[in-house]
Amino acid sequence: MQGAYFVTLCTWSRRHWFGRIDGTGHAAVMEPNAMGRIVLDQWNALPRHFAHVQLDQVQLMPDHFHAIIILAGGIGSTLRADATAAAGPTTDGSGATEGAGPGTNARPNGTRPGSLGAIIGAFKSGTTYHMNRLAGTPGQRYWQPGFHDRVIRVTYGEFERIARYIAQNPSKWW
Repeated sequence: MQGAYFVTLCTWSRRHWFGRIDGTGHAAVMEPNAMGRIVLDQWNALPRHFAHVQLDQVQLMPDHFHAIIILAGGIGSTLRADATAAAGPTTDGSGATEGAGPGTNARPNGTRPGSLGAIIGAFKSGTTYHMNRLAGTPGQRYWQPGFHDRVIRVTYGEFERIARYIAQNPSKWW
């Protein structure tokens, strides 16, 4: 669905995989290590893979990642309309064709291509692949399952408040 989202991803068991915080208070900055640079490079590459993605504020931390991602109209909304049209008439909005028997659901299972979930899944998969190659640890998990997201409302300066929170995150590191 189009809109701006505040996303947070945490490392597996909150391990400090991505670097360290140097300094304290307002002088604190995140110093990414090689794995942290992989995360940032993969994040910044998302618009090349998903034309409807725009990136805004981002902050890598030793054990988590905050970002604002904007999904413009395009792939996600087009796919939704195409999938509904291809499914034909429905009775319950599920995408299953009227009168079709079990197992003939015209909609595929899983995450909708181009959705926020698909984008984050591709990001996590890509970073994990590259980090495992770097560390020589095939099969190592680097991310907790899932992610936290929040739709950013355009009222009351919420976008600016969240962007400021993300930028100031290193200063709050204990």
